[in-house]
Amino acid sequence: MPPRPATVDARLAEIWSEAWRPPDRRPPWAWAEEHIAAIPYSPVPGRFRIANSPHIREPLEAIVDPAVRQVCILAAVQSSKTTVAEIALCYTTANLPGPTLWLNETDEDAKDQAESRLHKLFDECAPVKGLFPRDRHKKRTATVHFANGMTLWVLGAHNRVNLQRRSIRWIFADECWNYPPGHMAEAEARVTAFGWLGKCVWMSQGGEDGDDFHRKFETTDMREWTFACPRCGLRQPFKWENLEWSKTARGEDGGWDFAEVRCTSSLRCEGCGAQFEDTDRVRRELNASGQFIAQNPSAARENVGFHWNSLSTMCWGALAEMYLRAKEAARRGDASLLKQFYQKRLALPWREYEEDFRLEITASGYRMGEDWAEEGGIDIRGRIIAPPFPEGAAVIPLRFLTVDVQLDHFYIAVSSWTAGGSTRLLWCEKVGTWHDIEAAQDRFRVHRSLVFVDAGYASYEVYRQCAARGWVALIGDKRETFVHRKRGGGTVQRFYSTRHRIVLGRGLSCISHRFSNLNAKDCLARLRRNQDPARGPTWEIPADVPEEFLAHLESERRVLENGKWIWKQIGDRPNHFLDCTVQSVCAALMLKLIGREAMNAEEESA
Repeated sequence: MPPRPATVDARLAEIWSEAWRPPDRRPPWAWAEEHIAAIPYSPVPGRFRIANSPHIREPLEAIVDPAVRQVCILAAVQSSKTTVAEIALCYTTANLPGPTLWLNETDEDAKDQAESRLHKLFDECAPVKGLFPRDRHKKRTATVHFANGMTLWVLGAHNRVNLQRRSIRWIFADECWNYPPGHMAEAEARVTAFGWLGKCVWMSQGGEDGDDFHRKFETTDMREWTFACPRCGLRQPFKWENLEWSKTARGEDGGWDFAEVRCTSSLRCEGCGAQFEDTDRVRRELNASGQFIAQNPSAARENVGFHWNSLSTMCWGALAEMYLRAKEAARRGDASLLKQFYQKRLALPWREYEEDFRLEITASGYRMGEDWAEEGGIDIRGRIIAPPFPEGAAVIPLRFLTVDVQLDHFYIAVSSWTAGGSTRLLWCEKVGTWHDIEAAQDRFRVHRSLVFVDAGYASYEVYRQCAARGWVALIGDKRETFVHRKRGGGTVQRFYSTRHRIVLGRGLSCISHRFSNLNAKDCLARLRRNQDPARGPTWEIPADVPEEFLAHLESERRVLENGKWIWKQIGDRPNHFLDCTVQSVCAALMLKLIGREAMNAEEESA
């Protein structure tokens, strides 16, 4: 028998060596420092180093701890939250293989995660790269079969079918705040067959108070990332309340001087009052002393949770500017930026409007029908201007007439607005005919394009009447935003749709817009809280306002149903004047009197 080639012996030796090699039981972060040559999508070049992100050390250790079954990571965006799971996935693939399910929000998100992050990371990790299929046709996005027998599925959590049938040892689920209700539980059931070996890793930014992820997080020990003050030694979390900036950082117009805000931002020790400078070096020093402290130590040992916010990873001045801009937008009626700040930067659940909203507005010292000296106007070029108006100039009063349509009658309201977004109720009443609405339009000198009629009921008749008179039809919609194309390219999301022309035939047509019921009512809820001009745009009502008008405005409350916030009618309370007022807010948003785009318009005109 001829001797075997030396290459065969070498290969057999390699196989036996691999088979008898003891498993690597170093912590995942230590293993990753040796084996991950680079994280391709990271802004930090070079090999993985735990010193660059010390707050992910303990979560990585918990993921492979045999005593832990559930790991929840509640963290700010762009703070290495997903990186924790990606490094853990590399480690388990090489050292603790088993059927693994990686979940993103949708199948499209999962495809992007696999192609732009996971596959690239596998190529930078030698032990995993050796197990990764060499044939590109076998590197399927949704399913990867590794050479050691492990299977990885990368799928979307919105598709319930993806959460069924398979028995899974490892589940890595990202951005759980946006999963449909019940889908986390569906996924968790997949690890049952693996007993104590099965493990779920849930990751998310902040979501809505009471959603599935936050209920899951509250079952953990809720460990908070803390630092020790270099001066007094007090250990404390990175609290938003301890971030300070100069309260005199104001421009000539009274608005915030954001350059000065950034320059003066610092973090204060809640013990000795020491001020920490806003630099990357200082943040590295504070994080070097970092430690997670359990806030719910009575939780079951098998449920571990971690929370950190952007204060530990991001420029404090930039965060202060984001917050102040969000607060200004909220004062103008748009709370979406503030909500995003709490969810994405502070990694906290949004709790605004958790309780029923109660109207707390004191009537102002004017009466129904009285003109307002501060009322703005629209000039011949379509610009919003403030009084005093140029002598002899053609200026349209900045006031809206809004109509709620019923079977045999109508509710109408006339609102007056300033160029800065403050508003007064000028008139409201119940009328019987379309001609009565037209008479009110003439009486209060409302331009025909500023008359808005609810087309949700008797739509064709509304369109016909609007076409005959040049009025605008509005329809409330369940969608939260609508896509608009910008002139210079790209798109922007707004609370109302683009203009849609309804063609009725015989040369008749009218303009129609859809708007977000949720966001328009949220804007109204914020706007009507303020009667102090120093705090932003005000919402005022006359001293002789009808009680019926006030009752209608308290007819709905904001509730969470099936994982979605909606404004829901309370019993059978009539809400017609509320609908009129919401239409007025929608019109103000479209004219950029309130909301985030109102600030942009001010900056562009400055």
